[in-house]
Amino acid sequence: MRSSARYCVNCGKKFYPKSYSAYPSDEWCYEEQARLEVEPNHKHFHSQSCMKEWIARYSREFSNLIDNISQNVIQEDSNQQKG
Repeated sequence: MRSSARYCVNCGKKFYPKSYSAYPSDEWCYEEQARLEVEPNHKHFHSQSCMKEWIARYSREFSNLIDNISQNVIQEDSNQQKG
């Protein structure tokens, strides 16, 4: 049986993506009373502090990624409203 363990992209520590401490974590959206689940294969950090440290270290690249994704979402929403 294959282990589901992964290694944190920031510090290299071994972690299990289905554990409560893996990040990004699942979140509850209380306004909608729904759980926003993050798939285990999308969890790359063993802790919130490692995730924040990595984002700070690569803030320029992370900001560009967010800007590009945001622009694509805006364009997609605009195209859906036109169609």
